[in-house]
Amino acid sequence: MRLRPDPRYGDLVVRGMLVVLLVVSFGLLGDVIVVHGAMSATYTGISNAIQLVASAATVGAAAWVYFHRNPSLFVAHGTFAGATWTLANGFWYAYLMVIGEGLNYPTVADLGFAGAFFFLTAGILEGQARGHLSGWVAVSVAVPLLVFGFWPVILSGVNAKTITTLIMFVLATVLLSEALLRSVYRHPPLFAAIVAFVLAHLFNSLTSTLVNPPWVTHAAGALAAIAFSLFALGFYGYTTEGRA
Repeated sequence: MRLRPDPRYGDLVVRGMLVVLLVVSFGLLGDVIVVHGAMSATYTGISNAIQLVASAATVGAAAWVYFHRNPSLFVAHGTFAGATWTLANGFWYAYLMVIGEGLNYPTVADLGFAGAFFFLTAGILEGQARGHLSGWVAVSVAVPLLVFGFWPVILSGVNAKTITTLIMFVLATVLLSEALLRSVYRHPPLFAAIVAFVLAHLFNSLTSTLVNPPWVTHAAGALAAIAFSLFALGFYGYTTEGRA
């Protein structure tokens, strides 16, 4: 008689692989903290490869959950967000590998990064009910973010870089505010992923815009890897651990 494999074993293996990916991503962040400055080309290459693996894992995890466990609009939008971001970063990484240098900011890839913000925000709006937090909570987050968004404009004037950075701050403000107002924080991996995702893109924009950016902005790549590792874990457990 042939024994059927326990499905819980498969779940355990997948979760274990995603946890390992998250640990590796935190290792990238540790390197940034140790170096305390600009990172080497080798680090950048490894970081981008891990980011792509993590974002692809998000696409796979969210798509599998949507078709096999829970056809939630939030999960569906998460799949598209991960796919859009993977294509955008894949294009940027391929250009770096082939040409030998990165694209000047802003790039076509930034359209893909912005698209991921739209998909995530739409997923929260369409897939999550309004929570009980006061709107003032979102205001307390939105106002500082928007003030910081205008900082590069004040320092360097109006140009393509500062306007793109301001747009990223606006998108981050909307995403984080809706995540708070619609109680995504009740599902910690997904809320933590959104916070890391927001920080990654804001740091990346500041690194590309400011003349002398603070060293912490070099953590953008590590934070992106952490964000998508958490997205993969969060979406994979979206049904088994309860709705956000």
